[in-house]
Amino acid sequence: MTVKFEMDGALAIATFCDGPMNLLTSKSFRGLMEAVDQAVEAKARAFLTLAEGDHFCAGADVIDNFVGSDANTARRVLGRSIPELQRFENLPFPTVVAIRGMCLGGGCEMAQVHDIIFAGESANFGQVEARIGTTTLLGGAQRLIARVGLARAKEMVFSAGIYDAKTMLEWGLINRVMPDAEVELKARAYASKLANGPTVAYAASKHLINTAVAHGQAAADQRLLDSAPAVYASRDMMDAVERFSKEGAQVLNKGLTFKGE
Repeated sequence: MTVKFEMDGALAIATFCDGPMNLLTSKSFRGLMEAVDQAVEAKARAFLTLAEGDHFCAGADVIDNFVGSDANTARRVLGRSIPELQRFENLPFPTVVAIRGMCLGGGCEMAQVHDIIFAGESANFGQVEARIGTTTLLGGAQRLIARVGLARAKEMVFSAGIYDAKTMLEWGLINRVMPDAEVELKARAYASKLANGPTVAYAASKHLINTAVAHGQAAADQRLLDSAPAVYASRDMMDAVERFSKEGAQVLNKGLTFKGE
């Protein structure tokens, strides 16, 4: 087993467990995608990805992935992998990942398809594929643009450099940096909070943001015309509005309970 799966209430948790480096292989990639299937089947409302050991993912297993492969192999593998990554980043609930140690190559790409990235102080990030003469095979180069900008995306990919967590926070790749001993606990607490939030609204907001990044603001505006009515019809919004009308603004300080419906 390279990926373990569990449910904690409405939170789905996938954990890479192929230490010490948690190298990305066809088996570990498939394990994460199977965890997604289990999360959807279990009606998860948020998804958290963790990794055992000192390193989230030190990159692809070069021998497993590339020795004996050719262009035809690449077409077959990528033809399966890219749609699955796109499915992951468009899941109808928030996704969070906690990073410690090395997060390189394919590991950095796997991190990027999550909505929120928490990093420990030991974390190091890089799209290092150029070091073995290849490109970012799971979409890292193009996804970097939305997070760090055009110039920095090119720098990261061309230099194949390794960057510390503080730099990646300043550049916008990640959301938060904290001590290693705290990162998984805080990521789990944050993901659990999201798992108990207004799931229908989160799904609509996530898809609006993703649409704007991929197709522009006008396309996102058009999508809003389709998605907003479903939010109005959600039980969570109707109940929250009703409580607000009866109890006033103080209800927001008391906290609202959302069922994800």
